[in-house]
Amino acid sequence: MTELVQANLRADFAYYRRSRLLLAFMLVFLLLTSLSSLPAFFSDSGVQSFNALQEIVSNLNMCLILLSGGVALFVISSHLRNRSLKMVFTKPCKPSVWLASAFLSAVLVALLLHLVVLLSAVGLSYWWHVPVRPGLVFILTDNLIASIGVIAYLTLLASIAHPAVAATFALIFNADMFYAVHEWTQGALRSGHAGFFMRILDKIFDFLYLALPMVQAFGRETETIYQSYRVTHGDWKYLAYALGYAAILSAFCYFASLFVLQRRKYI
Repeated sequence: MTELVQANLRADFAYYRRSRLLLAFMLVFLLLTSLSSLPAFFSDSGVQSFNALQEIVSNLNMCLILLSGGVALFVISSHLRNRSLKMVFTKPCKPSVWLASAFLSAVLVALLLHLVVLLSAVGLSYWWHVPVRPGLVFILTDNLIASIGVIAYLTLLASIAHPAVAATFALIFNADMFYAVHEWTQGALRSGHAGFFMRILDKIFDFLYLALPMVQAFGRETETIYQSYRVTHGDWKYLAYALGYAAILSAFCYFASLFVLQRRKYI
C-alpha cells in the first residue's frame, strides 16, 4: 500500500507542477501581497512595519486557505472530468488509497506553502527590525489546520458537483457566513420583531451554522493573538482543539466522499 500511496503522490505533484491555473493563482496572490507591502519599504517606523507585517501575513493566510482548497478541488475534479478513475482503480489501486493520497498531497502542498510564508515573515521581521514573536508560529499553524479543514470540505464537494459549483457552494455555505446571519436574526428577535417568519429563519440559520464546517474553529478565542502576535501559555491548547476538529471533519468528509463516489459509480 505504501508503494501505491507514493505513486499517487508523485502523480498528484506532477499535476500540480503542470497546472497553469494553480500557477496563475499563486502569481496573483504574490502580486497582491507585494503591493500591500510596498508602504513598509518606505517607512522607518517600527509600528508601521509591524502593521505591514500583520497585513501581509493576514493576506497570505487568506490566500493560502483559498489555494489549499483549490488544490484539493482541482486534483479530485480533474480525475472526475477526465473519466480516469476507472483506469486508476484497475491498476489495481483501492479507492480508499487514491482518495487518501489526493487528500494527503493537498495537505503536503499546504504545509510547504505555510512553511515558505513563515520563513518569509521571519525574514521580513529581521529586515524591518521587528521582534519575531511566538504568535507568528501560532497564527500560521492555526491557519494550516484551518486549511486542512477546507481541503477536506472541498474534497467532499468536488466529489459531488462540478468544481465551479463546489467552489461557489463552499463560499456561500460555511458556518462563518451563517453565524453572522444568525446574529442578525437574534438581534431582530430581541428588538421585538418576533414574527413567525423571523423565528423560522432564526431556526434555519442556527441549524446551518451548527451543521456546516467552520474555517477557524476557535477564531473568537484566538482573535487577540492575531492582533498582537502575543501568545500566553494557555493559548496553545486552542491549536490542539482546532487540530481535533480538523481531524474529525477530515474523517467525515473522507468517508462521505468515498460513499458519494461509489454511489455515482465512479468506482
